[in-house]
Amino acid sequence: MVQKVMVSWSGGKDSALALHKVMKDPNYEVSGIFSTISEEKGRLPIHEVKDSLLQKQAKALGLPLTIIPIPLQASNEVYEQCLGSFFRQCREKGVDIVVYADLFLEDIKSYRDQLLNQYKMKGYYPLWGKASPSIGNMIISEGFHAVITTVDREKLGEEWVGKIYNFSFLKELPESIDPCGEKGEFHTFVYDGPIFKWPIPFKQGTRFSTLGEKFIHVELEEK
Repeated sequence: MVQKVMVSWSGGKDSALALHKVMKDPNYEVSGIFSTISEEKGRLPIHEVKDSLLQKQAKALGLPLTIIPIPLQASNEVYEQCLGSFFRQCREKGVDIVVYADLFLEDIKSYRDQLLNQYKMKGYYPLWGKASPSIGNMIISEGFHAVITTVDREKLGEEWVGKIYNFSFLKELPESIDPCGEKGEFHTFVYDGPIFKWPIPFKQGTRFSTLGEKFIHVELEEK
């Protein structure tokens, strides 16, 4: 029996690979993707990518995108209420599985599973337990193209912002940094790959910081 799923979408490389794996699996049918967006800024939190670019990704994927607005500096309770409302809608449409791209952070997976369980939903983690170096190589080998949108200045220098996620990037990356940025060292935006019907046109704009200069970002501007 084919099971309907919704895929958590950050717009980045890991989400893209997880979606790719599920789309190729005959046991699953992707009903759509969803993203949590800052209600005030219209951007993906931390990544700081505009929701209009996520919409362009969804169009190129041929999948419906659900935007879940989250108030700025929302408490965990408010965040969970926003997601809970969405999960109820999923259940009403016969979807009870959510796909996440997490690799190994047990606390995050546990948090997701506990929240899903409250709404009689289940999580599916197609990349879970895979080594970060192999996932990084797989993303590139499968033909995904991504740009580094965000860097945590406490872990990487700001010169890494705007670089392309490719084999040269992985080779130059300090050994202390996870190749997939799984610990929040950096974030990406995928602009092309095997699941896209066409590449997402964009250009790099100015650099800007958030959270007291902790994160440095590059503005991705639509073309």
